[in-house]
Amino acid sequence: MKANILEATFHLTHAIKQQLSNQLEIKKLGIAPMHIRVLKVINENKSCTAMDIAALFKRDKAQITRLVNQLIDHGYVKKQPNPDDKRSQLLVLTSKGMALQESLLVVSEEMQKQITQGIDSEDLQTFVMVAEKMTKNLTSGN
Repeated sequence: MKANILEATFHLTHAIKQQLSNQLEIKKLGIAPMHIRVLKVINENKSCTAMDIAALFKRDKAQITRLVNQLIDHGYVKKQPNPDDKRSQLLVLTSKGMALQESLLVVSEEMQKQITQGIDSEDLQTFVMVAEKMTKNLTSGN
């Protein structure tokens, strides 16, 4: 039996997105999965602009600006002057954004526990290695 890698990957990706959306709704966080990705980047990069996020996600700057503005409107993110470039502003989490990030970490840990339930750690390491290679194959321009 030949495994259909694309179908299995689509099913896994869809299940992860669906579960994440469900958890966000259950916890009444009022944000979408893409907001989570943006918050994580801002949290992990102390010198982060909307252009940096757009480049990282390979998305249109206008789309990222809308997402960032929504996060600002919710009080999770604020802009600060960029000392290295007066034309741009740095994005930083507010205290409310940091608290949300902690809540999201709990959601992430719960999902990781659920998704890896009953799977041997060696198999998980192999999965991560293979998934990273597949991602590189798709993003390296081959």
